[in-house]
Amino acid sequence: MWQFIKTRIERQLFEDTVKTLNNYYAEAEKIGGQSYLEGCLACATAYIIFMCMETRYEKVLKKISRYIQEQNEKMYAPRGLLITDPIERGMRVIEISIFEDRGSSGSSSSSSSTSSSSGR
Repeated sequence: MWQFIKTRIERQLFEDTVKTLNNYYAEAEKIGGQSYLEGCLACATAYIIFMCMETRYEKVLKKISRYIQEQNEKMYAPRGLLITDPIERGMRVIEISIFEDRGSSGSSSSSSSTSSSSGR
């Protein structure tokens, strides 16, 4: 399936997207002072604090969703491709949907391919 995708997008662009996603996930999972403080507050408040505040991890996941949406709008959708947010697939794969024009009636159909993310 990669053969079909590479006719629509340069390999370097796809690799840059995957690399950026992996960097964001590494940032989300990095343990630091803020993560430690969030954990202590969670224990002290019986996890009720998470009803009032967003964790650093959740903030980075939102940043990832915005990045994927931006990449889809600027790079992938114009080429007939669409990346699905890995969080929707259990953060195990990057799914790419391929849109093809069939016939001259202007209808389009979709097929999807799944490509594993290296390092994540």
